[in-house]
Amino acid sequence: MILSVENMPIRRRLGDKRIFDYYRLAGLTGMDFDLCQMKDWDDVVGSPRYLEIADEIREYAKLQGIAISQSHAPFEVKYGMEFDRSCKKYDDVVRAMEFASRLGAPMIVVHSIRLPEDDLQAHFDYNLKYYRSLLPYAERFGIKIAVENLGGRAPGTNDFTQFCLGSPEMFCGMQEALNSPMVCGCLDIGHANLTTGDAPGFIRKSRGYVQYLHVHDNDGRYDMHQMPALNEDGYRWTKVPWKEVLSALRDIDYSGPMNLEVYRYIDAMPDEHLLEVMKLAASVARTMALELEK
Repeated sequence: MILSVENMPIRRRLGDKRIFDYYRLAGLTGMDFDLCQMKDWDDVVGSPRYLEIADEIREYAKLQGIAISQSHAPFEVKYGMEFDRSCKKYDDVVRAMEFASRLGAPMIVVHSIRLPEDDLQAHFDYNLKYYRSLLPYAERFGIKIAVENLGGRAPGTNDFTQFCLGSPEMFCGMQEALNSPMVCGCLDIGHANLTTGDAPGFIRKSRGYVQYLHVHDNDGRYDMHQMPALNEDGYRWTKVPWKEVLSALRDIDYSGPMNLEVYRYIDAMPDEHLLEVMKLAASVARTMALELEK
């Protein structure tokens, strides 16, 4: 099983080559190449040389033995924007899809869009149209669009809702409605905990629709993106029952990458502890992967 960690907080410190040295030294075998909130977007994905840059990164990753196991598109497309490349934010998503494909990523997560009204069917229909508009690009570039269950905060609050595919029914239903080999599912365990309070149940109800994971911990109220607290017999602030989560993943025969999305945990650590933190993330991912083999 590929052991993977999202690259965003590490890439900001190390750049696009040195980072692979750290992944190898940490014992990681995969990378979630995140294209969200890139401060150097114009110099990389927005550059006229963007495909050459992607090729250079892909080749360096191969030299270090790290698979680009997934990617993540920018999520700046908002309600009311045009679903065509005349819209800069939409064009950024398409460009990210092409860039990630050249990196060798098999899929790229594309966030659904939050609507102003609280209507589940309206959210579903609007995002179905959005994803369908992207399918021709997925086919052209040879990269799958990964649907993710999001938190979807209620406007003006910290309360999480199920509007952005935050229920098993919407998460699986969107994949069914799209009905394309260029679509897959990335189940975010932390988000499932926030929107349903039952991450194991979410996983079991999504059997057959989970090819990738975003693994992180939270307290049930905030999207904390913390390291999974695996010691459930000790002091626990977490609300994610990891033993039950791993049991549920075994039940659905999950075999994709074990990908940790723990950027807030990593962001809190100084540079001198970065490699040790990455080793910890690799160790946690390895422990969870071994549990799935039991």
